[in-house]
Amino acid sequence: MTTTQAAPAERPKFDNHGQYSRAGILRYEMIFGADYVSTGGAATTDVLCNQLGTSLRPGVRVLDVGSGIGGAAFHLAKTYGAKVTGIDLAEEMVAIALERVAQRDVSDSVSFLLGDVLETPFAEPFDIVWSRDAFMHIPDKPRLFRRLHELLAKGGRLVITDYARGKKPGSPEFERYIETTGYHVVEPGEYGRLLQAAGFRDVVVDDATARFIEILQSERDRLVTNRGEFLASFSEGDLTYLVERWDMKVRFCRDGDMRWGNYLGTA
Repeated sequence: MTTTQAAPAERPKFDNHGQYSRAGILRYEMIFGADYVSTGGAATTDVLCNQLGTSLRPGVRVLDVGSGIGGAAFHLAKTYGAKVTGIDLAEEMVAIALERVAQRDVSDSVSFLLGDVLETPFAEPFDIVWSRDAFMHIPDKPRLFRRLHELLAKGGRLVITDYARGKKPGSPEFERYIETTGYHVVEPGEYGRLLQAAGFRDVVVDDATARFIEILQSERDRLVTNRGEFLASFSEGDLTYLVERWDMKVRFCRDGDMRWGNYLGTA
């Protein structure tokens, strides 16, 4: 008697409801800055590096969760001599990041994986876990933070920026935005309490919404100023979409619906 075994179902491709197609990613890079798809681009990387201080040193092992197209990883390797492993759920993000690894000849210090940090095994613990505007995609925050704690060596550092909610419930427009994007956001204070419950100590919660508004306005204005460069690769409709999206997020923040948090912790 012959039996057949069904092949395991493939994980659905993660593309953030179509936003993380290759074209969509490259469009976002035009507003965030070269090699970035996260708030503040290189400037926010500098802020987080300053927060980590002497934890950044040659040979430090960094896990960049939601690593995007590699901007932070490349900076950490070049500037501090870090050994960086990036992991991202989005196939096209990883594909672009790997292309840029080859262009920069940094394969000895930077690598990227397509995978889920909740499930991917790693051979050694990390000294730093770094994440930029990625965890709003993960609904089970307690499980996520326990996993990150497990992945850090004793005394290892965690640094995060992430979208957050303000008042609850928010305006109908904001709640529709959260529903259509599939984001899972909590208030900054709750975020900090969840980190502590997962075992992190010396947790710092910085409600950085005022800085977020400044960054959003700066990114929007830079895009409009450089519209010719943008329109050489993308359409007027793409430009309008980004401008309206950034204006919307500023409005959400000013109305108290949306917040942006910067979090630190020690394992």
